[in-house]
Amino acid sequence: MAAVPEATFVDAGVVGPPPSGGPSPTHLMLSGAAAADAADLWAGTAVTPRVVGAEPGAASAAKSAYALYNKGKAALAVLAFQLAEKHGVTDALVAQQVRADAGSLRDPQLPEQLRAVAWRWGPEFDELAETLDDAGLEGDAARALRQVWTKLS
Repeated sequence: MAAVPEATFVDAGVVGPPPSGGPSPTHLMLSGAAAADAADLWAGTAVTPRVVGAEPGAASAAKSAYALYNKGKAALAVLAFQLAEKHGVTDALVAQQVRADAGSLRDPQLPEQLRAVAWRWGPEFDELAETLDDAGLEGDAARALRQVWTKLS
């Protein structure tokens, strides 16, 4: 019987769009004992590796935390645009984009633009809800935001 080579596990999670060298970088979150070695494999590419911890699971947690923030604020923006549209005050909402905390309100077409990804973001919020529950946090918040993606798709 042939010897089986030893395997090394590295946890990884991608944050960002497909790598294109554009203005929004693609980060590859890495964790585990060999994360630094794995990061070296990406040198000189359009992917920016980030070693986020020595424990497996840290990279997945980093990706999940960012997904919750980024896609969660998008879900709230979709709801805000839908509410503003129902009351005929979309222009008043868009005018708030000048505030430092209101970048998601720049484009009233955001709900329509996100319709194309809503089908896959919904199930991701199911996973985020479980991750929050496992951490003793408010998984119901992610479940509620999931409904935005369900209705949009």
